[in-house]
Amino acid sequence: MSVKKPSQRLFTQQTILAVAISSLSGLSVAQSDDLQELELEEVITVGTRVAGRTATEASVPVDVINSEALTKNGFTELGQALQTSAPSFNFTRTQVSDGSDLFRPATLRGLQPDQTLVLINGKRRHTQSIFGNQGTVGGGSAGTDMNSIPLTALQSVEVLRDGAAAQYGSDAIAGVINLKLKETVDETTGFVQWGSTAEGDGDTLTVGLNTGFELENDGFLNLSVEYRDFDRTNRADNPLWHQGDAEGEFQSFFYNSMINVAGGELYSFGGVSNRTALGSGFRRAAASAAQNVPQVYPNGFTPNIDNEAQDESFAIGYRRELQSGWHLDSSIVYGQNEYDFASANTINPSIAAEYLANNPDASDADIAANAGPSAGHSASFKFGQTTVNVDLTGEVEWGDSPLYVAVGAEFRDERYSIGQGIPASYSCGSSNGSSSFPSVIDPNVFASCGFQAYPGVSPDAETSTSRDSYALYVDLEKNLSDRWLMSAAFRFEDYQQIGSENAGKISSRYDISDSFAIRGAVATGFRAPSLPQRDYQAYGTNVNNDGTLARAFIASAGSALPKALGVNNLKIETSTSVSLGFVAEWDALTLTVDGYRIQIDDRIGLGSNIGASELQGNQAALDALAATGVAEARFFSNAVNTTTEGVDLVLSYDTDLWEGNLEIALAANYNKTEIDSFNLPAGTTEQQVFSNVSQTFLENGQPSERGSLSLNWSDDKFSSLLRINYFGDTEVDQFAQNHIPIPNTLPTSVVESAVLVDVDFSYDVSDNLTLSVGGNNIFDETPDELASNEVLDIISRGAFRYPLRAVPYGFNGASYYVKASFRF
Repeated sequence: MSVKKPSQRLFTQQTILAVAISSLSGLSVAQSDDLQELELEEVITVGTRVAGRTATEASVPVDVINSEALTKNGFTELGQALQTSAPSFNFTRTQVSDGSDLFRPATLRGLQPDQTLVLINGKRRHTQSIFGNQGTVGGGSAGTDMNSIPLTALQSVEVLRDGAAAQYGSDAIAGVINLKLKETVDETTGFVQWGSTAEGDGDTLTVGLNTGFELENDGFLNLSVEYRDFDRTNRADNPLWHQGDAEGEFQSFFYNSMINVAGGELYSFGGVSNRTALGSGFRRAAASAAQNVPQVYPNGFTPNIDNEAQDESFAIGYRRELQSGWHLDSSIVYGQNEYDFASANTINPSIAAEYLANNPDASDADIAANAGPSAGHSASFKFGQTTVNVDLTGEVEWGDSPLYVAVGAEFRDERYSIGQGIPASYSCGSSNGSSSFPSVIDPNVFASCGFQAYPGVSPDAETSTSRDSYALYVDLEKNLSDRWLMSAAFRFEDYQQIGSENAGKISSRYDISDSFAIRGAVATGFRAPSLPQRDYQAYGTNVNNDGTLARAFIASAGSALPKALGVNNLKIETSTSVSLGFVAEWDALTLTVDGYRIQIDDRIGLGSNIGASELQGNQAALDALAATGVAEARFFSNAVNTTTEGVDLVLSYDTDLWEGNLEIALAANYNKTEIDSFNLPAGTTEQQVFSNVSQTFLENGQPSERGSLSLNWSDDKFSSLLRINYFGDTEVDQFAQNHIPIPNTLPTSVVESAVLVDVDFSYDVSDNLTLSVGGNNIFDETPDELASNEVLDIISRGAFRYPLRAVPYGFNGASYYVKASFRF
């Protein structure tokens, strides 16, 4: 095993940057109408409700990333493709955290996944039914599953990098991502792509097809299908362990349509997707008395988590121009996300232990035959959302220029449920009694309960709940002069059982000259606690040294234990944000720089387990804990108040070079989040409400610095892309001393800064066929390997090579691909 020295990494990074800088020399300036990777001249639909505005004309920063830029690399997932083009967007790779083999925490400006609102065609998208584990980026939050959307269906992606709750409602504290579906007709496009890593694993086959048809009365129907089959990668030094991506499949179908009827447009869009992934947990050693049954697994085993995610959505709406010149848009959007978890290559050790306790003379064959199932369903989570909108937009004559007005109302119904697993997935013994049994290996050690890796949900944790909300908003925009644009928005939103909140925003843009403008905004925002945060409850079982069961519990908001500690319910998160920047345009060069500061009060977090010894003096809390029948419990609360500060820079340049066209896009982000204070209920501590692990993930789990430089040169037949991605370092308190108490270990887990280089070469064989070949991370950059005194290295017995959490660019190393794209 070789560890790359810092001097070697520095030399590599300097060489890459030198090549990039030298390639920029000797350029001549020329205008071009070609789309750029971070398009600044395309008409936008977020950040303003005035038709026809472009990104550079807006009073807030908006990036438009076209479909060509999203697909001109080897990435087949939307989240990864966005990360290369929008540095304020982060898509952390995580392993051995429940569900992470399918969903990744997608974040904007370093905030939580559920603090970014995702739209499709300008309409609210539903979120995930599960939240990230404590001890991961985005822990405790259920954001939108970006990877459920196929790249084949997208025309472009708009990224509004500014607080927009006053315009779009809850979850838009960090910003808004709008996914625009294709509307093309009389054209069929598609691709077949195969890729693999430099290690020879992770083979991925992806096939996409899009076609469109004209309908009567200038209508259209656009259809997209996509299929992906991917093998696992493994970077563990011991092949019995698994550190890498899971194997699985992805299938999706999306549509977008419109027909002209009754003087207006009847539109509809939606889609379904299904993904599976077979992930892995930590290996269970053959001699692990609490975890293994050697009669079934004589050499130990690595348990698997069989994940399946299903998404479905359907939108229908009607828009038309009224006689007054105003425009009406009414719509209904339904969406649902379901995650099912099954365990495979696993066992519930307590079942065999109970059988042996009742049959002390049993043979090994008898024990194996009565050890219970080695696979089965563990849990299911489902979240559904129906949103009804009615919007009116128009103009009111006022002075020399009109006042653009938008008013609207929204009703939303949300439903959430948790389903149980099979009895063997959660039980203690086949009888599921009140105590465990001595293991089949060592009578002095008691067998664990439930499936290894992913213990199932028990019947007493099943949940079915719902809530409604409604909102009213007004949005105003006016040119006070030829050079001065002002916008204002106000929104009122009320949530059943939680309460109401107001949000407002004022933004402005002033053109100092034809080529230079300043812009800024002041806004308040909010985010209502999600149903998974409010209503999630789950039981887990640990076994004490004396064989008694130590059951742990996540208590739902508003239940007896949180109430006894002063947490009657989860409150709405509130924010105040300020942004200030400028837009500069000189011929073919466009530069935008925007600084921001976001203060969030009452951020929701999942606390640590609290036992009876920590509740002494609070009899109500002791009684509540005893009533649950568990030894320890934890709960969500509005744990912390934070401040996030940062700067975004986007530069676009277009020039002639070598009888072709060179497009340059530079985007960079600096971002830092700090905890200002804690909201501690009486009788609790910081560690109980928001542990060191959670604190470090919130403040240091995502890179503070990100950058991307893309150089795209093309002529009539040939195009080439060089993209340089920079990731700052991360440092978290996970798999370290404060998480697992092993003495003499390193205090934190660090992922060092890195430069990753991607290339793509494409050739138009004909008007109908393009062949491409390329590589991502071609210099095989990976995190530094674990030191011998890091906890993860110790508990994996040297099998794990790299950190598992807070890895923004993964640990697979270099990968390569070939692609055939067609059009007819």
